[in-house]
Amino acid sequence: MYEYITGILKEATPTKAIVDVQGLGYSLLIPFNNFSKLPTAGSSITFYLSFVVREDSHKLFGFLTRHQRDLFESLIEISGIGPKTGLALIGHMEINDLQHAIKEGNIQRICKIPGIGKKTAERLIVEMRDKVKKEISQSAAHPVQEAGVVGDAISALINLGYHSAQAEKAIKIALNKMQGEPELAKLITWALRSI
Repeated sequence: MYEYITGILKEATPTKAIVDVQGLGYSLLIPFNNFSKLPTAGSSITFYLSFVVREDSHKLFGFLTRHQRDLFESLIEISGIGPKTGLALIGHMEINDLQHAIKEGNIQRICKIPGIGKKTAERLIVEMRDKVKKEISQSAAHPVQEAGVVGDAISALINLGYHSAQAEKAIKIALNKMQGEPELAKLITWALRSI
């Protein structure tokens, strides 16, 4: 029904964003790991939408990429996986990591996501494995990664033990404070100060 929304980001929490479109505020539920990638309040933003209608609720879910949204919609079609679980799966693992865990049948890794038990992980693997294998083989020729100094800085923070979402947010804050082309050592130092 809805494809995307473009407007001004009014406010955001780790699980919710409010987007103003010509004076009308839309409340969107978002994955946890999208929060660190959001621009500052008052900036223009586009979310890809999934409108989920249940007997007792009508909710809009917002995602920064079409790929996240499409995966979310595939996940909630699986019996026993509702929107809350689908959002947790996408919000606590990067898409590539989640897809590889499904492809490899790595139940233990999937069970580390809050609210995901062994039975849900098994069902997810059975239902999604073939689809994920196909997507991985199609996207292998076009990998998308954070390049250069920014990617190296994020990797460094993750290797120091910080969660990927926390590392990305710290690097984003540091980049906003720095001027000119960032140096790796300085970027890491400034990011560590903001954590």
